[in-house]
Amino acid sequence: MTAAPGIASLPASATHPDEPFRDEWARFEQDPGPLLFLLGCQRSGTTLLHLQLARTGAFRFLSACDIYSANRMVYNQRHGLIDTERADFSRLLRDHAQDRGIDAIPAGPDTPEEYGLALANATGGYIRYEQPDTTEATLPLLRQLCARKALLEGRDRPLLLKSPPDYAGGIARLADAFPHARFIVIHRHPLPTLQSQVRAWRATILRRNSYLALIDLGYRTLLEDPGRRMSLGMFLHSKEGIGWLADCILNAHLTFLTCSGLLEGRVAAIRYEDLCASQSSAFRTLSEFLGMELLGPVEQPAPSRQRITEEVRDAFLERAGRFAPYLQHCGYTAEIA
Repeated sequence: MTAAPGIASLPASATHPDEPFRDEWARFEQDPGPLLFLLGCQRSGTTLLHLQLARTGAFRFLSACDIYSANRMVYNQRHGLIDTERADFSRLLRDHAQDRGIDAIPAGPDTPEEYGLALANATGGYIRYEQPDTTEATLPLLRQLCARKALLEGRDRPLLLKSPPDYAGGIARLADAFPHARFIVIHRHPLPTLQSQVRAWRATILRRNSYLALIDLGYRTLLEDPGRRMSLGMFLHSKEGIGWLADCILNAHLTFLTCSGLLEGRVAAIRYEDLCASQSSAFRTLSEFLGMELLGPVEQPAPSRQRITEEVRDAFLERAGRFAPYLQHCGYTAEIA
């Protein structure tokens, strides 16, 4: 498979103001309370469902400000700096970003965000996509993150955790590391998923997204390197680049099929198309699965009706046969209108 230029891990040490408080939060590393992982391919509806679940108030979650201050969350609380940090975050976004840029999700200090950003930022920052966020090296960081949230917010409500790169290469490690965790998987037809990924990648490379630059060290570092930025931008506008994205989606789905048995009895699956058609039905399904009452969604989804371009359709159709097992698993046809 073709490798995208500019996508590589850049491990490094990170300062950790929370370290002096380790004795307080380390005791929660093995039992951070109930965890609920939301899994799915990028641009398959994970962000929409993440936001709607967070809005119910039934879950703890990682906010954009948590990611921004991930290595000083306890420090800020102990020194009365939480409000100052949130104000600084809002000030840095003012007049720059009203939403996440790649979708209509409002951008602000309380926006639900991906735990993988905290893991990547702590190891130097890199563009996250085809490799899982949770690895042998980063699993301790995830445990620490969950432990600090437990210390600060208690363990009464489940901690809702989302990071698309862990779909599906991170599933085995998450299932093994957190044997009591539960999982939600959201599926979307690969063709509009690919179209949405192409659009989002191109947009974020072409125009600096102030919100992403604030919370994603890898993205910020990429934009500060004109050569890497141009190389990746050109690649993503090529047939090879679209093919690479299609192959990544394909490999993620096929990996999911091979490891989904590890989640037996611990997972609920929802299709994005069904979520958009009836969010209340989807929430009833999740309420039954989790054994807890979830209030109805605050807002109804407004799914984008993106036109499928010829270049994207061609890339998908070239791989339609290999997508067949996943399409069958989810009840999709090969082609959509």
